[in-house]
Amino acid sequence: MWSSLITPTFLFLSFFSVELAPNPESATDENDSYPPFWDQINGDIAEFPVQNNKTIIDPSKYIDRLKMYKILIKKSNKYFAGFGNNKTDNVLWALTLYYGKLYETDRFSEPPNSSVCAYDAGAPGCISINSGWGGINFYVIVLYFLAAIESEFLKDLPYQVVLVSREEYRSDFCYSIAECRASYPQAMDAVNRFYQYLLSREITFIIRDVPHYNIDEDTVILYMWEAHQAGIDIGTSKFSDVFGYQAYSGMEGELESAFREDLVKNWSFYSSETERDFSLDFLVTIEFLEAALYRPYFESSAEILVGFPHRLLTDQDRIVLTSNFSIREKALLTLVKLTSEINKLTGGAFFTIWNKVMNLKPARSVARFLLKRLLLIPIS
Repeated sequence: MWSSLITPTFLFLSFFSVELAPNPESATDENDSYPPFWDQINGDIAEFPVQNNKTIIDPSKYIDRLKMYKILIKKSNKYFAGFGNNKTDNVLWALTLYYGKLYETDRFSEPPNSSVCAYDAGAPGCISINSGWGGINFYVIVLYFLAAIESEFLKDLPYQVVLVSREEYRSDFCYSIAECRASYPQAMDAVNRFYQYLLSREITFIIRDVPHYNIDEDTVILYMWEAHQAGIDIGTSKFSDVFGYQAYSGMEGELESAFREDLVKNWSFYSSETERDFSLDFLVTIEFLEAALYRPYFESSAEILVGFPHRLLTDQDRIVLTSNFSIREKALLTLVKLTSEINKLTGGAFFTIWNKVMNLKPARSVARFLLKRLLLIPIS
C-alpha cells in the first residue's frame, strides 16, 4: 500500500529542491572540508603516548579520535587506489568528515552549557561525556578501531592499545576488544566483515607502481555502511531519550514532578528537544542513504555536510529558523525532518519498501541521483 507514496513523495521533494536558489556563501573548497587539525597529525600509532609498554588513547579528546580515523584511512588507502585520484575515494571519508563537522559545530560540547568542550580553532579540545552526538560517535570510531586490531587489519602494533575509560556513565561504553565483543558481538562481527573483505582482496594489476585490488565497489560500500550502522544503533539506543515533552501533558502534582525529573535525567545528552529530534531525523535519513549505497567518498560527503547546521539547534528553531542559517542548511533541515516524518507516518514501511527496492542495482543508481538532488542544492 505504502509503495504508492514513494514516487509522489520524492517528486514533491524534487520540485521543492529545485525552487531553492544556490547559496554562494556556502561554497567551500577541499581544504575547508577536512576536519579541524587534520594537517597537524600524521595518522601514526606512534603519535599516542606510551605508558608501561601500552599505547594510551583517550577517546574523550577530539584529537585522539581524529588520530584513530586518520590511521584507518592511511592504512586502507591502498585498497581504493583504483577508485580515483589523490586518495579521496576511500570509503571511510564519510565517517571522518562527519566527525570533524560534529566537533566544528559544537555538537561534542556539554549540554546545556555549550561553552564546555566547545570548538576551539586554536587548539583541539574535549568531547563531553554527556554529549549525545559524542556518545553515538564513540561507538562508531571505537568499534571500527578495535575491530581493525581484532581482525589484524592493524597488525604489528608495537604495544597493546588501551583506551582511557571514564567513570561517568561507565556502563554506557566499552573500552576494549573483550568488552565490546562481550556486549556487542554482532556489531563487532559487522565491522570485522568490512576489514576481512579488504584483507581478502588481491592485486589484479599495477599502474605506475600503484597496485590495484579486485574490490567490488558496491560490496565494500555495503560492508562499510553496515559497520557504521551497527555502531549508530548501539549509540542511539543509549543516547537518545526515552521520554518526550508532550508525554507529561495533563499530569499534576508529584506525578508531574517525578516525570520531569526523569525527563531531565534522560535529556542530559542533548541541549534541546529540537537538537535531539534533528539528531535522530538526520540519522534516519542516513539510513536511506546507506540503503542506496550512497558513495561515501570525500567529495560526495563534503557536499552533504555543507548543509549541516552550523550550530546547535534551540527550541526556538522549531518555530522558525533564524536568518543566519544558509539556504543549504534550511534545505537539509527540512528534508531530513520530512523524510523522518513520512517514515513515522507509515510505521516504518517507507524505509522497509525503500530498502527492498534498493536490492536492485538500477534502482540504487536512480535513488542516489534523487537523494543527491534532494539533499544538495547546487552551490556553483
